[in-house]
Amino acid sequence: MRRPRSYVLGSAIFWTLAFLPAPVAAQDPVSSPAAIERYQPVFELCRGADRQSVAIRSYRQGDVDYRLTVDPHTLRTRLEKASVLQCDADPGNAEALLSGTPYRHALDVARENEHVVQDAGIVRSLTPVAGYFLTVDLCPSSKKGFNQKLFETLEHASQVHGTAALPIALAVSGRWMKSHPEAFSWLRNETDAGRLQTTWVNHTLSHPYDSHLDLAHNFMRETGIDPLAEILGLEKLLVGQGITPSVFFRFPGLVSSPELVEILEDLHLVVMGSDAWLAKGQQPKPGSIILIHGNLNEPAGVKLMLEWVARHKKDSIYFLPLESIAGTGRDR
Repeated sequence: MRRPRSYVLGSAIFWTLAFLPAPVAAQDPVSSPAAIERYQPVFELCRGADRQSVAIRSYRQGDVDYRLTVDPHTLRTRLEKASVLQCDADPGNAEALLSGTPYRHALDVARENEHVVQDAGIVRSLTPVAGYFLTVDLCPSSKKGFNQKLFETLEHASQVHGTAALPIALAVSGRWMKSHPEAFSWLRNETDAGRLQTTWVNHTLSHPYDSHLDLAHNFMRETGIDPLAEILGLEKLLVGQGITPSVFFRFPGLVSSPELVEILEDLHLVVMGSDAWLAKGQQPKPGSIILIHGNLNEPAGVKLMLEWVARHKKDSIYFLPLESIAGTGRDR
């Protein structure tokens, strides 16, 4: 079984990012409060006060060194000061910690269908569940605003089980963040207020797309696209806002290649597709990863989502956090 080689790629990726122009101007509402420096991939076994984790990124902000760490059993990520961790840079030790965990399982399964042009990666739960995984893509859009009604309706829908925060995965692109600062702030506020339980999914920095190209040569497969800058640039933008990136990645247009999927595994990110893209007529089943767009570009999917919810009985829909996709003890 092939194992990640990000510790080999680390230097090349660092230099790619080090000379990128800042993705968001300083005066923008989503600009970074303090510069993120030396952002690069690592693969380290880290020990904290009460747990072990793997670090997959390191960076410096305000003269303080940080790690982006992953709990391999829950797939939860944290931004932690390096000073509170003891990290071992031997990738073999980090890989040993991953062995037999949901994180390792998710990374392996995400490679199994890497040869398909569209919808590679995990498309539904890897363990039997009665619930669903709700994902909302925020691709670049020239339309003002976003589908705020969608989020407000789902937060209060009687059909959705429970009264706690609504588990939702937002696949966000950097271009959408920059052009829709008020919408982005609203989603952050809903998360901070405990109404949304948000998993921030990487949907690339610019979301490449050319309407004149076919799928095989479009999106991230387009000639001249720098996948490392697209992937790590979005993470860097989120971190600059104090947002913790998840381990999940969704390809723009769900279009990929085996080479691109390999890069994602090297970066220890789990590729996520969907078996229920509603606007394409796919119907959710228990365990499905539901895909809709919240950027006003695909109103048919939002309409179908709200109609699907309305057809259910009270308290009968269980939405699950994406981190439980590989079975982490929080699924139903």
